[in-house]
Amino acid sequence: MEVAIAGMGPAGVTVVKTLRNSGFNGNITMFSVEKTPPYSPPALGEYLITGNEAVLFWEGKDFCEKYGVVCRAGEKITQILPQEKTLKTANNEVFGFDYLVIATGTKLYAPVKGSGKKGILDFKTFVGTDQIKKMTEQGREKTAIIVGGGFIGVEIALSLAKIGIKASVLNRRGWIMPRLIDPETAEYVENDLRSQGVDVLLNTEGSEFVGDKEVEGLLTTDGRKLTADIYITATGVKPSLDLVQNTDIECDTGIIVNQFLQTKYPYIYACGDVAETVERVSGERKIHGLFPVAVNHAQTVAYNILGMKKEYAKQVNMNSLKKLSYKLVVVGKLEGEALKYKTKDVLRKIFLKDDKIVGFVL
Repeated sequence: MEVAIAGMGPAGVTVVKTLRNSGFNGNITMFSVEKTPPYSPPALGEYLITGNEAVLFWEGKDFCEKYGVVCRAGEKITQILPQEKTLKTANNEVFGFDYLVIATGTKLYAPVKGSGKKGILDFKTFVGTDQIKKMTEQGREKTAIIVGGGFIGVEIALSLAKIGIKASVLNRRGWIMPRLIDPETAEYVENDLRSQGVDVLLNTEGSEFVGDKEVEGLLTTDGRKLTADIYITATGVKPSLDLVQNTDIECDTGIIVNQFLQTKYPYIYACGDVAETVERVSGERKIHGLFPVAVNHAQTVAYNILGMKKEYAKQVNMNSLKKLSYKLVVVGKLEGEALKYKTKDVLRKIFLKDDKIVGFVL
């Protein structure tokens, strides 16, 4: 039996581990666009701060050897032919499979003119994060401009602040992380960001990265030109759907799957950040973007490849920021009637709708 896995993040790795630990002796081949061993994207911030590769390569750089996997790092899949059970790579190789697991995760979405210029970095890949790390090791104090004040932008700014980089975060709305938290909660986050040396620019949107071939500055919608040593796009992420764009595999925000994480083809699965699954509280299909969800999905996929007919466990939509001066946890939807406990340094809110708890902030 031949199992092909597109993606070497936490979901892909967990599929492999679960299969092997359950006694699967078939062939497993992993494909990835990046030329690195399997690593954990959520650990990129910790790696930037501490340089600890053990946290990043949490299963070891020799993961593929340990688990008997053919590792095709840096070999991009260019086409899937679902009915033929084959895929094609950038090397024009045709690869046959019995089962295909799509675990490609998410990619940065940067709708800012000029975002493809040389010198604009990302914090979503090992290569991008390593570039930032090397720049910070050059001696003098550095400055950074981060376009996007959502969860990712705030996390990047806090990570940079920990290593002495003066960061400015641009957010087009009147409060930070507007898709995740309400204005009252955002005030606490903004105050903490500023206390750590981060400049928070609200109601400010980047309109264009300027420069000939290499970035020299950022124009804002209010007419300013901002300059820095480091430019980072963090306007959001979206599922990496390139593999299925020219197929009849159903997609919305992510890949649509059933309760077994199967696409319309029972031998093609999707799991982790690329799979759109039902959220426990709202009953809506969502991209969760959480490490524990990716692991749960991947275990479910592996068990189903082994014929166990296991349904995925519905998860609650949750996010947490660990690099603030305090821990921030946001669960569910922050809408409806709010019950709260508030002091200068503490905010706890529970949101009720139709006599049910639909979300909370701690």
